Amino acid sequence: MAEHGTARPSDVYVIDPATLKVINRFPVGRHAQHVVPSYDLKTLWVTSVGARRVPGSLTPIDPRTGRHGVPVPVLDPGRGRTKTGYFWSMARDDRPFGGTDPPAVAYTYAPGRGAVHLHTLLRDYRGIVQCDGYAPYKQLPDDAITLAFCWAHVRRGFFEIARKGNAPIATQALMRIAALYRIEETIRGKSAEQRRAVRREQSAPHCDALKRFLERQLGRVSAKAPIAQAIRYTLKHWQGLTRFLDDGRIDLDSNIVERSMRPQVLTRKNALFAGHDDGAQNWAIVASLIETSKLSGIDPYRYLADVLFHLVNLWPNGRLDELLPWNWAAAKDHLQRAA
Repeated sequence: MAEHGTARPSDVYVIDPATLKVINRFPVGRHAQHVVPSYDLKTLWVTSVGARRVPGSLTPIDPRTGRHGVPVPVLDPGRGRTKTGYFWSMARDDRPFGGTDPPAVAYTYAPGRGAVHLHTLLRDYRGIVQCDGYAPYKQLPDDAITLAFCWAHVRRGFFEIARKGNAPIATQALMRIAALYRIEETIRGKSAEQRRAVRREQSAPHCDALKRFLERQLGRVSAKAPIAQAIRYTLKHWQGLTRFLDDGRIDLDSNIVERSMRPQVLTRKNALFAGHDDGAQNWAIVASLIETSKLSGIDPYRYLADVLFHLVNLWPNGRLDELLPWNWAAAKDHLQRAA
């Protein structure tokens, strides 16, 4: 229910499917059949939640971590089938280095996953992007974007080899990478300057030793062997992988983005497809608000109920930023302290 007064039935019909779809992966159409079969719930949800496009200022966050192209089936009118669109995800979490900017994740829908969509998404951005080795990232302008590559992707390549057994090189590589993660645990929450100092003293020698180890082993294995491919990937991206040594704001991996995409993958499986491109973009908008709320420990249902109450009561467009999760939570906290 909305906090200010009593929620109208239409408010509940909008909030319930929005939260059920994105949080619990329950399709909107199925919800409509079970709850209000005579009500055009899909239309109500799209127009009420998506029309104002509340998180417009959520996208230009300092991403730090990015993820390309999670496939999203989208109905393609006139062809009698679906086409494939993609969700791009950008996330920020400064808590590991004691930063004060609130954590956030923003999803953007695009009809493809090529470089043109990535360049459009980051057109006005200047800063760090942490990612995997997907080629379009490497085409971003060097004078605007600093690429930091993800150690989790490197580790995954060696893990897939080691899990099959009798893989001494992959096992040794995993042990050396694990040493880097153990150091990170000791500096989580410290300032960027403190993290950099510890990394230069403790992590840098591990990185140097790992590189020498991989270079030696590469000359001893078949060029076509999976272990050779894993080693080449690591060495090819070495500069970006070791960028964390000189910048305490950079994490070892982009796991925050990996985690943020899992709910959308599960929702996609249950929802089958988006009705059209605008519907997919509305899905991305609501998911951005809900997943950002969860990152900040905010109850998404309570948050959406209050935001929708403000929107249907003609909240001014010039003050939409006040409804973003972190600003909303700060305002609620201020009211509680003043009470």
